[in-house]
Amino acid sequence: MQTTLIVILAALAAYLGWRYWGLLRALREVNELLRRESLPKPSDLKSATDSKALADLSRSVFDSIAEASLTRDLEATQRRFLEALLNEIDDALLIVDQHSEVRFSNRAARKLFPSELSHLGRPLIEVCLDHRIVDTVRLSWELDAKTQDRFNRRAQGGEDRGEHIYLVEAEPLASNDLGQGAWVLIRNITLQLETERIRRDFVANASHELRTPLSIISGYLEMLDVGDDEAQVDQETLKRCVPTMRKHADRLGRIVDDMLTISKLEGHEELLNRETFDLGDCIRESIEHLTPLIENKHARIHLELPLEATMIGDRFYWDQVFFNLVENALKQNLEPGLNVTVRLTSDQGRYRIEIIDDGVGIPAADLPHIFKRFYRVQKDHSQIIKGTGLGLSIVKRAVEAHHGNIKVQSRPGKETAFIIEVPQPPARKPTASNHAGKE
Repeated sequence: MQTTLIVILAALAAYLGWRYWGLLRALREVNELLRRESLPKPSDLKSATDSKALADLSRSVFDSIAEASLTRDLEATQRRFLEALLNEIDDALLIVDQHSEVRFSNRAARKLFPSELSHLGRPLIEVCLDHRIVDTVRLSWELDAKTQDRFNRRAQGGEDRGEHIYLVEAEPLASNDLGQGAWVLIRNITLQLETERIRRDFVANASHELRTPLSIISGYLEMLDVGDDEAQVDQETLKRCVPTMRKHADRLGRIVDDMLTISKLEGHEELLNRETFDLGDCIRESIEHLTPLIENKHARIHLELPLEATMIGDRFYWDQVFFNLVENALKQNLEPGLNVTVRLTSDQGRYRIEIIDDGVGIPAADLPHIFKRFYRVQKDHSQIIKGTGLGLSIVKRAVEAHHGNIKVQSRPGKETAFIIEVPQPPARKPTASNHAGKE
């Protein structure tokens, strides 16, 4: 009996030991599966399947891990998407925590505040080096509302190294994940302010330019508006008044037409009529339309057009470009005998057109402003030199609408040169021809 009991106990101990060993082996297997970088699958279980309870527990653990991994991947995907989206914003965006340490900065912020070190985890003042930004954030916390401020900053790189004006906005975060955090948005408003200034100047200048002829016309009309019981206006007065009113009415019409032309050119490139034409022919026809003025000024026009320069664009506006530039040279130089050279060349896929005169020139102080609306260099000649003051503005916008650029160089008393560069049509290159320069 005792021997039988020992055998039973030994068998039971062996069975329990075997089950214990199997359990340890299954646990080691589950542990190894959990240590893998790749997500384990229930089919990977071998030893653990011998124990239904352990297999069920393992599958529950794997399911929980899979769900957590899926949630983590989803959150990571959403984070990458949001970061990519915020990086596409032109405005600088920073998120700071309650200690004013940066927790996020987009690409624009890293460009605005360049640093060899990462922005993340650093104090905001160390990143931006401007106390006004930090003060704006602190004020937003104190008021628990959005706050704004402006600051000036010189551009750090690129060709434009001038001073820019920035608007900084800060507002406490609605989420409690970062504690008393805040977002900071920094926008470059230099162009916006400049555009607003140009708009105000344009309204003021346009009002002034329109008021003068209107006042003259109105004055003459009052003089001509007589009652039945008063003496009739004599013919001599009519002969003097009507041409003057007609002249100023024509001036009003030219101003309105030029203003409409500028309006069409600004931001309405799709309205251009695209056609193929020869730049040389366009220049020659513009010169022909100025023949009476050229003869009256005893001026000489030299054409250097050795190319068949095919252009694709709006011929109407190019006629205005060459007409305005040559007419401007003739009108701004009161002395007779002016020499004007119009030269057309080609280089590296771009046409280069130069309109050069040997007249009085443009003072250096006026060069940055001559393309502004209603700007006149010779203010003392305003009653002698006729024009609307919009010609060069039309020229600049017409050239830019064709993806070109224009610049001016002048040596007072010696030479003034307007230089236009515009892309050639890609399908056709200019070829040498027998068109020789002529006077």
